[in-house]
Amino acid sequence: MHRCTALLLLLVVSLYVLGAEAYKCRCTRKGPKIRYKDVQKLEIKPKHPYCQEKMIFVTMENVARFKGQEYCLHPKLQSTKNLVKWF
Repeated sequence: MHRCTALLLLLVVSLYVLGAEAYKCRCTRKGPKIRYKDVQKLEIKPKHPYCQEKMIFVTMENVARFKGQEYCLHPKLQSTKNLVKWF
């Protein structure tokens, strides 16, 4: 019985760690040039244990270049800081 409990606990911990990997910092310094008027929505997510920087997501308008895509912007870039102030 203890072996079954230990295996179940190991499985739960493994799934938790694998799920947490998906939330690592996803914001890169590279990305498309974004015009402020093409931004439909701006979302700022706070820091969390797997990423020591806040994450800034923008959802783009349905224009030919972007078609409603979502991008994660690096919070330390000056262009991102300007966008947050403007928005």
